[in-house]
Amino acid sequence: MLRGDRVTLRPLEPDDAPVMWRWYQDHEFSVLDGNRYGTSLPALEAFVRSLGSPAFGDVSLGIEEERGMLIGIVRLKRGAPEDRHADFGIAIERESWDHGYGADATRTILRFAFDEMNLHRVSLTVRDDNARARRCYEKCGFREEGRVRERAFHDGRWHDVIVMGILQHEVNVTDEYAA
Repeated sequence: MLRGDRVTLRPLEPDDAPVMWRWYQDHEFSVLDGNRYGTSLPALEAFVRSLGSPAFGDVSLGIEEERGMLIGIVRLKRGAPEDRHADFGIAIERESWDHGYGADATRTILRFAFDEMNLHRVSLTVRDDNARARRCYEKCGFREEGRVRERAFHDGRWHDVIVMGILQHEVNVTDEYAA
């Protein structure tokens, strides 16, 4: 388990699938997580089972808030030890938005990525209209590196997808993680 200031990151369990399925009943949550068509409970159960124990190639952890309630998932995906790189992903249930949990979970997994996994780079993509997520990522040290123009279609219009990244030497553990 990894502990942040307000969250604990822990391996996902099979019993987490019904909680996660409830999140995906919220269309906005589902679309922001890249799942435009929704998902079934059996599909989520299979996904959680497929994760197994976290490993270098896929560190997928549940996000628990102070009372021990599962409120989201954070991932370092497609980890490549040769390149010391992984892709970041996070999803938090709507009821827990705007409470600082996302920033704390992001800082906690970045600390693990850079200090324990010895990654050099963590990157992500985010739609240009997801201002909440972009502010969180920037607050945690991610920088915009580029755009994929009109890559995503949502709500009747095209959106750019922003590529963001953070490098190991750009993080000052004592200062930036404490913010």
